[in-house]
Amino acid sequence: MADATLMAAEEDLRAEIQRLQSQLERERAIRLQTDAIAVSRLRDLYEKQRQVQLLAKIAAASNQTSSVKDALHFVVVQICEFNNWQVGHSYLAEGSGEALCLRSTGMWFGPQSERIEEFRRATEELDFRAGVGLPGQVLATGRPLWLHDVTESNNFPRRAVALTCGLKGATAFPVLSGDDVVAVLEFFAGDAREPDDALLELMAQIGAQLGRVIERQRADDRLRERAEELLRARDEAKAADVAKSAFLANMSHELRTPLNAILGFSEILKTELLGPINNARYRSYAESIFASGSHLLGLINDVLDFAKLDAACLDLSEEVLNLREIILDCMRFLEPQASKGKVTVLETIDPELPGLRADRRRLRQIFLNLLSNAVKFTGEGGEVRISATCTAQGLDIRVTDTGIGMSAEQIPLALERFGQVDNKLARKYEGTGLGLPLTKQLLGLHGGALAIESTLGRGTTVTASFPPERIVSLYQAA
Repeated sequence: MADATLMAAEEDLRAEIQRLQSQLERERAIRLQTDAIAVSRLRDLYEKQRQVQLLAKIAAASNQTSSVKDALHFVVVQICEFNNWQVGHSYLAEGSGEALCLRSTGMWFGPQSERIEEFRRATEELDFRAGVGLPGQVLATGRPLWLHDVTESNNFPRRAVALTCGLKGATAFPVLSGDDVVAVLEFFAGDAREPDDALLELMAQIGAQLGRVIERQRADDRLRERAEELLRARDEAKAADVAKSAFLANMSHELRTPLNAILGFSEILKTELLGPINNARYRSYAESIFASGSHLLGLINDVLDFAKLDAACLDLSEEVLNLREIILDCMRFLEPQASKGKVTVLETIDPELPGLRADRRRLRQIFLNLLSNAVKFTGEGGEVRISATCTAQGLDIRVTDTGIGMSAEQIPLALERFGQVDNKLARKYEGTGLGLPLTKQLLGLHGGALAIESTLGRGTTVTASFPPERIVSLYQAA
């Protein structure tokens, strides 16, 4: 009885030990599986971290590089080192349509050996069109491609040299700008390699990233080229302007010499200095010659002044001037023109008006231009008035007329060189269109400004403003 009980107890103990051993084995298996999963996930995490670091490194370098080829080469080097590719290389897409092809950038990564140099020479001698070879297939599809062994491919023009060099596994991926392939990167290994989906996905991300870099770089290149073109155009325009000014200055001098002779002889004829002219028509012709010559001389002088202004060669001979005296002198000079047109010219200039530091000849030229214009564009019975206002902001001389006036759109045209508000073939009003533009520039030379207010059909007011620093007390000046 005792033996049976003992045997039963031993049997129970063996069963318990067996159960515990089975449980221990299960727990050990679960622990090993858990450790394997943890190691796998840790490896995946590490690999993801490497990929993120690679992307960050490429992004930073690509944003700093100033060359597309340098950016491509940097990526080739990084990917070769990242995944142990023996050889790396890049192409750029050139041409469009049927002429689109890939050409080597000449940027390589790989060992310095005669065998690799042979593969390199064979590559750089070829242009890959869409569908031809590893890069051409990527160009055609716009997607990454993986070849297990290039020596077994029927669409690999470098197959023989790859076999000689010992290159087998290969992959290539596109660089995309929108939907267009703008570059292709290819990589080779000495062993046949199975496709790596994770690596292909990483390459696709890098290709998209590089595409944005190339887009930006090409935009910068276009902007730089455009800026260079504009600079060249500006320099050419400046050179042409200098040449034009020199030509006008030389021509003006050449024209004035014979023109002065014409004026002198025509004046002798019209004044009958050497004796009477019995034929009234001859006398009228002489007067017309003198008037036309005077008009032409004025035009030549204006053109010469513009040439000097453009070349910054027009210097001011400054002195303190009595404005009222100069304005009255200009009015007397224009009396014949005003009388002929039956226009009344009035002045309301304060005799106590302070003096102005300016160039006498140029100041007289300014006032004559303004008054002459006002008289010319004012009809019979009209009025021209010149006034002056002196304030802390400066000195304003206003010439107001009751003439034909201008619209707001016509005012800028009147201030352009040779601009004519009335530009019909047979203009009612004579003129070259140089008076107001020249006046504006002469005022600018004095630090002043020209302003025009006008209403079509009701008259015009032109204001010549001088800065306060040019105002001088005549008493102090004396």
